[in-house]
Amino acid sequence: MTMPAGTSVRRTAILTIAGRTFLRQGYADASMDGIAAEVGGSKSTLYRYFPSKAALFAAYVEEVGTSARADLAAVTVEEREAEAVLEDTARAYLDLTLSPSVLAVTRLVMAETGRFPKIGRIFYERGIQHAESRIAAILQRLSERSDSPGWDFLALPGAAAHFRALCEAGLHERCLWGVYESVSGDDVAGVARQAVACFLRGWPGQLEGSAIDVS
Repeated sequence: MTMPAGTSVRRTAILTIAGRTFLRQGYADASMDGIAAEVGGSKSTLYRYFPSKAALFAAYVEEVGTSARADLAAVTVEEREAEAVLEDTARAYLDLTLSPSVLAVTRLVMAETGRFPKIGRIFYERGIQHAESRIAAILQRLSERSDSPGWDFLALPGAAAHFRALCEAGLHERCLWGVYESVSGDDVAGVARQAVACFLRGWPGQLEGSAIDVS
């Protein structure tokens, strides 16, 4: 069901202010009272949109990755070489994880999860797991294509997680820890190519009985 325009605008405004509050104060110190005051309404109004601080944080996590997840969902699978599809998938995932807003939320969650395990689960379920499910759907479709014999290994359990981890190696870690302040499109494309090459050579099931030549 589509929200009325006024409701959607109000919800977006709440999420914008809540996001700034979470990032500035941390999850522990952010309060529904403070967010409601900055939004300019009563706390009861805020609770009509979000029944708890955890629910508000979950909605914020989803909002942060919306546009970037759309890029991942838009990866075209049909009538394209499988390697090209995988490289597009890797670039889209890297664009998601390297966006400043996602990096900021990731750092926040890493700092707070020890005290508040719930936000770690929220971040995993609403962020990481969502993206991984989309990657898994792309791998599944590639494995099913009649024009891609030997690619059935892509549908094995854990393939999407392995692919995601290869994408995150190196560049993402340096950005997450502040070693790099920004990266270029060429940097992202290079890491995407490397991740795909390593994935095709190293994922269990690919090396035995596969007709794929990745040399």
